[in-house]
Amino acid sequence: MRITNVLNIRLAPFLNSVIAILVAVHMLSGCTTQPTKVTESEKRDFEAIIDKSARPIELTDQTVILDARSSFDYGLNRVRNSIHFPWDNLAETTASGEVMRDPHRAAMRLSLNGIEPHTPVVIVGYGGSGEGGEGRLAWTLLYLGVQDVQVATVETFRKNYSANASPPAKNVPVWPVKARADLQVSRDEFVKLTKDPKGRMESRTWIIDVRSDKEYFNKSGSKNAPDINAIHVPWNEFYNDKGRPSQTLKAKLQAVNVLPGDRVILVSNKGVRSGAAAYALLALGFNRVQNFTAGWNSLLTDRS
Repeated sequence: MRITNVLNIRLAPFLNSVIAILVAVHMLSGCTTQPTKVTESEKRDFEAIIDKSARPIELTDQTVILDARSSFDYGLNRVRNSIHFPWDNLAETTASGEVMRDPHRAAMRLSLNGIEPHTPVVIVGYGGSGEGGEGRLAWTLLYLGVQDVQVATVETFRKNYSANASPPAKNVPVWPVKARADLQVSRDEFVKLTKDPKGRMESRTWIIDVRSDKEYFNKSGSKNAPDINAIHVPWNEFYNDKGRPSQTLKAKLQAVNVLPGDRVILVSNKGVRSGAAAYALLALGFNRVQNFTAGWNSLLTDRS
């Protein structure tokens, strides 16, 4: 993989601009800034996905398989007993990427497909060749309180393909959603953080832009695009060739001082690819991860 060189190159401008700040903070504090302590409760929050992310997926009679691909591709080949369920089924609109505002309505959609907080869910999609829909859906399920969610490419289950239509899902009672507001960051707070690089360094807060090379370096083609001083790691670097969270990414991020206890905020155009990256980091044991669901596009709406 090329991520090490990519990170070194793309981190350089950002780190050069804050080295002086780090030195000043060190001199004033008289000690090295320590990573945020990870509490036992935080470790338990995502225990299921952390434990399972490094192991092959095992399907059981209780597993609900969601297919996040297009309806056309789902019709061509599907995993036996899978349910077609794109990421935007739990979004307010496809255009904005905003999470569904009414959590009860989201819970109803999940319950109709047999999903409740403790249901093991496997989401299949295109992997790195797609746009991160399955990872964004996985992040949304975590946000809504579903605890056991895994992702993979649909090809992983080729032996389980079926030409037959899936049977109707077994409904479960609608459950009260306790949305994990800490898994996303508001537009106002994001903008505030972009304007305070010193505060971000002192609090060990990182912004990672997961868009493509072209989008990152061309600033989405807009001369008015803001400079958010973000690290650039394309979203598909967070996954391996089987569409599973990349186990090597954790060490590579730690090598450039992005640690599991740090606050990490992911940004893409409208929160889809950044949601996929956020899920991957949570599965790798990063416990203070947030998706900027308003997305890069929202930063351009009020700029002349």
